[in-house]
Amino acid sequence: MHRKLKSLEDVELYKDEVIGPELVGTIEYEKDGEHSFYGAIIPTTHRLFVNIREADTVKHHPVEYKEITGITTENLLMVGNIIHIWIGNEIIISMKSVSDGKLDKFLNYLYKHRARRLRLDSDASISHTQHHDQQVV
Repeated sequence: MHRKLKSLEDVELYKDEVIGPELVGTIEYEKDGEHSFYGAIIPTTHRLFVNIREADTVKHHPVEYKEITGITTENLLMVGNIIHIWIGNEIIISMKSVSDGKLDKFLNYLYKHRARRLRLDSDASISHTQHHDQQVV
């Protein structure tokens, strides 16, 4: 089950999408009255996947980078490292007990590819707007 949790083999990826280093741990978010799930957070060059173990299956929840408004971390003495994924003004997903080495690799990959994806989306919007303005003039 652990291997399946870290895998995106049954997910249809974009043609040029590359999978980055994953984090595995306890994911906290609210679903059907429960708050803690064993899972993985996996960044790719295009989006972030939250894989949650539910019974004997793994559910994949893709999150587009443009939906993420913030990523924060904290280190608590009794818990260890915690990563928080923000959407809007709320922490939607938290993962606790993340090891330092893995967290650093994960964050470096996530920040790099999220910034690239947001810049590409922004450039596309600007190009579209400029092209539209040129047609109107």
